[in-house]
Amino acid sequence: MNFLPANRLRLYRNFKAIEASDFHGLVRYYERFEDGILALDFEEWLDCTLAYTDALFETGNHGKHLVMCDHLLETLIMHNIDSWGGEDLFARTLFKKAVSLYNMQEYAKAEHVLRELIKIYPDERVAIHFLQRCLLRQRPLWLFRTRAASVGILLFAALFIAFEIFVITPFFEAYTDGAQWLHNGLLIAGILLLACGESLHAWQSQQGALRFGVQMQVRKAKR
Repeated sequence: MNFLPANRLRLYRNFKAIEASDFHGLVRYYERFEDGILALDFEEWLDCTLAYTDALFETGNHGKHLVMCDHLLETLIMHNIDSWGGEDLFARTLFKKAVSLYNMQEYAKAEHVLRELIKIYPDERVAIHFLQRCLLRQRPLWLFRTRAASVGILLFAALFIAFEIFVITPFFEAYTDGAQWLHNGLLIAGILLLACGESLHAWQSQQGALRFGVQMQVRKAKR
């Protein structure tokens, strides 16, 4: 289809007429007239493509959003674009790419993107905080083992309580107090082990993100 200047202007005007909060409308229009939008002048194309990419993010189309993020990042690098409308496009696009990966449960990939973002912008506190969330979601092997041990202790405590009720209390009443102390100790040990494991993992995630941020700030200061 041959898009004459008047048609291109009409496409751009109609796209800009869509409410900025009508994300589904923006997505539908862009995908319907994508060939025409591609024929727009570069600044107009970028304006529409940024709005479309943000609309994909807001509507939860994270797979398409990731594709557009990669395309936008490549375009920004090729055209040496630092900002758009007073906003750092590269930082925003990288961060939203990480969020989409996180929402798709691609936590390791999201962590990688966030680390690359923090290397470039070590003062991005939001990125550091989100890196902490990614690390928290990536549960290490020792945490699974801690959980398994905790569940094992609690199950053993439940079995012991049943044994206490049906055997010790009716036939060995003298040992009832000791049995109660034992099953209480098992319950407390299981709960404490679980709580300590989760707390340690949360602390390590927080410290890991903060430490990486500080390291990147120091490296930037030395340049």
